[in-house]
Amino acid sequence: MSPEISKYVLDEMAKYTNQIHQLDFFGLGEPLLDPYLFKRIKYAKEKGFQNTGVSTNADLLDKEKQKKLLETGIDTVLFSIDGVKKETHEKIRRGVKFERVVENCRSIMKMRDEGNYKTRFVIRFIKQDINKDEWEPFKKFWKPILSKEKNDSMIRYDMHTWGGEVFAKDTILRSRNRNPEIEKKSCHRIWELLIILADGTVPLCNEDELHAKYNFGNVKDKSPLEIFNCEKFNRIRQIHLGGKKNTLDICKECTVLYSEAAQRKEGN
Repeated sequence: MSPEISKYVLDEMAKYTNQIHQLDFFGLGEPLLDPYLFKRIKYAKEKGFQNTGVSTNADLLDKEKQKKLLETGIDTVLFSIDGVKKETHEKIRRGVKFERVVENCRSIMKMRDEGNYKTRFVIRFIKQDINKDEWEPFKKFWKPILSKEKNDSMIRYDMHTWGGEVFAKDTILRSRNRNPEIEKKSCHRIWELLIILADGTVPLCNEDELHAKYNFGNVKDKSPLEIFNCEKFNRIRQIHLGGKKNTLDICKECTVLYSEAAQRKEGN
């Protein structure tokens, strides 16, 4: 995203910081590849945004970036780590080095503690076929490293389908195991999430980030809230409220609500 677009969005939404629960600087791709990332986060904090967050695979998080990230005032950093074994994690997160990822995570946590920064860290594990037996040893490995005082935590999500783009071979989220109650339930994300892609496009939700099949407009042309509250967006919400979200291409193949239900059930 260009600095001009991000500044405009932050300036526009700064009017509503008391009503915005969370501001995330990530979507598709690795945020640490963004040369403006630290400036964007720092500017958002200066504008009064709370609960700012970023997700990273931590492979590029060297000592210099660790310090810069902490100095932005970022509230939460999520580490995407999908295995306790080197071969598992590197097969899922291709192109990274497991040892470097773990060391970078340990290092920034230590830097946080020694510098008395307020940032909390969350280790995020995406359960899928290849790593489904590693969650328990994963928790055992990371628990001693995290800080209760800083509210660090671990979370586990079941892999979802990206609105039908991806299907796992062996998972409760397969379409053949659909739950009638969840199928009729309206998805809360279309009311809660305002997603803005790098070019300024506003898609339906985070499941629509890949192709923006439901394009509601661009912040270059209209304000973010004007797009979020537009008639086209509200028609989608009415379809959901009517129990007919499965008439929408992305929604009928989406398994996010299943993943959330499984997470609540298991307390992860």
